[in-house]
Amino acid sequence: MQTKKKILVMIDWFVPGYKAGGPIRSCVNLVLALKNEFAIYVLTTDTDHGESAPYQDIPSNEWITGTLDPAIHVFYAKKKTLTVKQLKEQIDLIAADFIYLNHLFSPYFVVYPLWLKYNNKIAGKIILSPRGALYDSALSVKPYKKRPFLFLFKRMKMDKQIRFHATNERERTAIEQYFPGSNILVADNLPDQNQPAFTSVGKIAGSIKCVFIARIVPIKNLLFFLNVLEQVNTTVQFTIAGPVEDENYWNECKKKIAQLPATVKVDYIGAKKHEALTAIIQQHHLYVLPTIGENFGHAIFEALSAGRIVLISDQTPWLNLAEHNAGWDVSLNDRDGFVSVVEKVAAWGQEEFDKKSLAAWKYAGNIIKATGIKEKYLELFS
Repeated sequence: MQTKKKILVMIDWFVPGYKAGGPIRSCVNLVLALKNEFAIYVLTTDTDHGESAPYQDIPSNEWITGTLDPAIHVFYAKKKTLTVKQLKEQIDLIAADFIYLNHLFSPYFVVYPLWLKYNNKIAGKIILSPRGALYDSALSVKPYKKRPFLFLFKRMKMDKQIRFHATNERERTAIEQYFPGSNILVADNLPDQNQPAFTSVGKIAGSIKCVFIARIVPIKNLLFFLNVLEQVNTTVQFTIAGPVEDENYWNECKKKIAQLPATVKVDYIGAKKHEALTAIIQQHHLYVLPTIGENFGHAIFEALSAGRIVLISDQTPWLNLAEHNAGWDVSLNDRDGFVSVVEKVAAWGQEEFDKKSLAAWKYAGNIIKATGIKEKYLELFS
């Protein structure tokens, strides 16, 4: 019997963590899709993004199975005592055929493995998924830290020793801009295969329930939508869910919330575990995310999969949504366009809402059923 090749996924946060958002979901969907073809190992930390206390009831500093799937081995390194020596020991122990790195600027889980590869200390093939880190919108955040790293990365010709995983053509272009001639394979993000059953929610013409689920940081652009709500001429209940990562930005948002008209009610419910999100989404009529830039946007897909139309910016891969009756992707230069959509959906009665919601659910279902995505991942790890 032929032994399966090994994939070692290195990522700062993994399940049961959820506060880092999309990258966790991307890796979860990847390892679940490939668990039958490869022996899967995940090297991560024992603490969620932005937290100081480790996960409860999960042993640190040992390889275990069962936190995600019995076939997937996970090592939760104790974050408070993590060293490069410890990482090197585990990388050597697994001796993976492929090492899959996420993002670009993680000191332990990207920079250090690349340094090992540069010094011929790693035999396995390195596959690097930037996860949108090379987009202008991402590089504009703390550029004084990121630009020097990119300069050294290129100077050392690391891009010639690895394969890049781009999740769409836009990301391929971003990679080629910084690292022309690199080995790049485009493979769309794998969507969650478990679509919930379609359910409706009560809809009265003249009012709307909107929900925003994302990290509270400037790039997610919550303040933009709060300014939209200041202009709408309808009754709105707006729910905000997600961890506050930028207190100054959140304070700006709270000031704007206090200035909204009496017809707009806002409720902040904090960060929620991934398994709770579908029920939250299905209690609302419209999912909104006026993001400045998304590499994929797992929450967008999860809203569609839950049978809810979306109102998002045109800075994500989810474009031309209106053609599928699944929602709207509107330019951030067109605030009136956002206002118009909120008022349009608010005016719907139950019949129109159910019709459009079902269309969004079917659109997501067709994406889940699409063939060829897994084959691209098998090519990626070849």
